[in-house]
Amino acid sequence: MKISEVAKQLGLSPKTIRFYEDQGLIAPKRSTSESWFTSGKNRVFGQEDLSRLDFVKKARELDFSIKEIQSVLDYYDQGPACGCGSRAKVDELIALKLVEVQQVKIHLEALEQKLTDIQANNAAIAHELAQNPNEPEGEFLIADYIIPIRNDAKK
Repeated sequence: MKISEVAKQLGLSPKTIRFYEDQGLIAPKRSTSESWFTSGKNRVFGQEDLSRLDFVKKARELDFSIKEIQSVLDYYDQGPACGCGSRAKVDELIALKLVEVQQVKIHLEALEQKLTDIQANNAAIAHELAQNPNEPEGEFLIADYIIPIRNDAKK
């Protein structure tokens, strides 16, 4: 199978496939046939190449790095013929990724709370300005619009 066919089948671009090859994640064979328009440089992908590319694609969708993917493939290549030696490595990477995702989630929840507080602060400023139409808005500094509402102002 040629790179264009593989790209279409797996939903990857030929450029992405070449990148994965450059990174050492796959090593397709080269055709030996020569014609007037080729000189034996065409990649020929076998089932093992397709399987590896499918794994790489799925791992990238889970936000695994090239280095992490390479470590799993190394375990796969060096382990038993069944490929089951890499399962433990995949489980380890998934556990680490889950911790990372949970940390990002905590950070995003804290950010969401800050933004909600800032929005409430700005609403309080707008309310104060509406109650005192003669009060110039210049009494508030630009930084006042991006600070969370103070605890005493929430009461």
